[in-house]
Amino acid sequence: MPTEARAGRVGPRLTEHVRQPLLRNGYALVLNSGTSAVLGMGFWVLAARQFSVEEVGVSSALVASLALLSTIAQLNLSNVLARFLPTAGRHTGRVFAGCCLASAVTAVVVGVVFLAGARWWAPSLPLNTQDLLFDVWFVVALVLWCLFVLQDGALSGLRQSDWVLAKNTAHGVLKLCALMAPVIALSSHGVFLAWTVPVAAILVAVGLVMVLRLIPAHVSRTAHLAQPLAPRQIASFASFDYVVALVGTGLTSALPLVVLETSGAATAAYFTLAWSISYSLYLVSRSMATSLLVEGARDTGRLGEYSWRTFVHTTWIVAPLVAATVVLAPVLMRLFGPEYATEGTSVLRLLALSALPSAVVVVYSAVERVRKRMLRLVLVTTTINLTSLALVWVLLQAHGLVGLGIAWLATQTAAAAILLVATLGPLWLPGLEGRTMSRLVRVGSTARAAVRRGQHQQLLRGRYPEVARSLDLPPDWTVRRTFTTVGDVAVAEVGATAPDAILKLALTDRGSDALLASCRAVDALSSDPRVDRWADLLPRTLAVGRESGRLVVLERTVVGRDGRDVIAQARDDVPVSTVLGDISSLHRRTGRTAVMDAPLLGSWVDEPVALLEAWLDPTAPPGATGDLRTLLWHGWQGRAVTLSWTHGDLAPGNVVFSAEGRRTAGIIDWERARADGMSELDRTHFLLTVRMLREDRELGSLVCELLRRPELGAGVLGDPALVLLAWLDHVVGIVSKSDRFPPDGFWAARNVHPVLRQVRSTT
Repeated sequence: MPTEARAGRVGPRLTEHVRQPLLRNGYALVLNSGTSAVLGMGFWVLAARQFSVEEVGVSSALVASLALLSTIAQLNLSNVLARFLPTAGRHTGRVFAGCCLASAVTAVVVGVVFLAGARWWAPSLPLNTQDLLFDVWFVVALVLWCLFVLQDGALSGLRQSDWVLAKNTAHGVLKLCALMAPVIALSSHGVFLAWTVPVAAILVAVGLVMVLRLIPAHVSRTAHLAQPLAPRQIASFASFDYVVALVGTGLTSALPLVVLETSGAATAAYFTLAWSISYSLYLVSRSMATSLLVEGARDTGRLGEYSWRTFVHTTWIVAPLVAATVVLAPVLMRLFGPEYATEGTSVLRLLALSALPSAVVVVYSAVERVRKRMLRLVLVTTTINLTSLALVWVLLQAHGLVGLGIAWLATQTAAAAILLVATLGPLWLPGLEGRTMSRLVRVGSTARAAVRRGQHQQLLRGRYPEVARSLDLPPDWTVRRTFTTVGDVAVAEVGATAPDAILKLALTDRGSDALLASCRAVDALSSDPRVDRWADLLPRTLAVGRESGRLVVLERTVVGRDGRDVIAQARDDVPVSTVLGDISSLHRRTGRTAVMDAPLLGSWVDEPVALLEAWLDPTAPPGATGDLRTLLWHGWQGRAVTLSWTHGDLAPGNVVFSAEGRRTAGIIDWERARADGMSELDRTHFLLTVRMLREDRELGSLVCELLRRPELGAGVLGDPALVLLAWLDHVVGIVSKSDRFPPDGFWAARNVHPVLRQVRSTT
């Protein structure tokens, strides 16, 4: 393709890319962070050339103290503004003014208290030491800095991140100029004064623009998005988020103080300048996360999409910067002087590398803020930072600054891995398709199944002596092999030299209920004269007992081949047709025709939807279960169905074939069997699971495809109403079996939420 043509296509795509509010505001905040980092580095380079190492160390600790106290005094209201201003409507100005007033008053109190006790908790700082003028300025600077930071949060919430870039760039330039002012250059507190004096003028100028122009325009533009603002809701969010800020940002701000008090002013100077460079990398992810917070608050239904895109674009930006920092670390530190390069290069590299896992933690924090799950965020942040602090304290004293860097990198990496698996992965998975993702999911599922199988094997072998005595099993029998199960039941082959029986041990009360239901269903079917010789396909119960109050069942071993292996390897549909013929025989022998009227719809639609809604809350998208109920009522009302004995969970894994794979040897696991079940659901569920097995895909993906394009499904799979009801029955069955399937977990992310979104788009 000619260069001109490529350029012609790239330009519009790039323009469209940047026009998206999530990315436009995120990039503006990232550019703000980059500009601030460059200007900040220039500031510290000039300061290092102009002042002694000790003066730089003390001044940097003063700036860090200001940041720490600001974190306390802001009450973390910056995040409140970013979270609630997008939908505050006509209350926007009032919310902003209230946050500023609360923070300013708190800043005065915090500053005075800090000054009064400075000789005890920060004796190395030149505070409360006869210089009253400087002490007063420290408190004033604290108030100004709190308001300065709150402005950033308000501008982000107003989707005016360009102004954040402008005001912080102005601050970076003015503080560089202030360093060269004779009055400041000659002062022993020159670095601190140059950092804080320019804030006042910028604060007033931007404040006037906000009041006169930006806030009124925002109120007019977002009137349709306005939501009621309950003071209690804001207070709850702010209080929990404040704790997050204290243990999160507070720790990072306190690190220079820890180094100063532990290792001296010179080491504090080396660390602070390395930290200032690496921290600029952290600001990239925090900037993108602020945009995520704003856009997620405006449209919570797209939080998974927004958070994934935020993470991807953050990584694209941060990864090259981290690589460049690691390579150029000696050069960057040498800008401050030879001794800085000698002492600070290694810790800079370690801190820079930690920016990559930190991006995961930052995105997670934004997600939880949008969801308003603040208690969980407090617990996670506290755990991460207490672990970091403990490791830093130990390794700093043992290995110096390198030990500090190792501690920080290790903690961030471990936290990122856990959060990816526990929270972000399930949130992102519904929107991620393709072979690579399917392979990753399969690998993860296989690993979890192996772990669970190993746990069951250890548990069964530990309990087997008591179980064997309660069931009066032969003394030479042992646990030979365990199986992977979905519910709360451990299953294993037991016997002497061969698998003589199947042992099922309930692990929970739900497991006991499932085993009891299966035994009752098998007994009822076996004694039903209509079934006759069909009962030969049923498992045979050999013994029933209890161990530690939980049910234990011993069944005969059905000799044959696993249905999954037979169907996956078959070159024709004979095994599938065989199973469908056998189950249809049961349906004919025990069935009766009925019409789906209100009582039946209540049983088959309303009750399962209510159970699903109770399980989903509060993660369900607004209206998701209502749309599902409406669609199913519309599709099933007045339809003729066959009510008969049904298996309830007919799938290849619950079928045993004869050795040649052409005849059904047995159908097992009848805990969801019903005497008045819908025969159509048995067949549909079996065909869905067969396609899942053969196409190596998740149920959620398959159901979504069949709902979008019914022509891709032959027979019953071409009936969207039948496919959707079979999916609902399957999901309710899974979540009723065990608590191991939370609504924000991987299984739900791949099999439940995508279908609910498809239902919403259909209706």
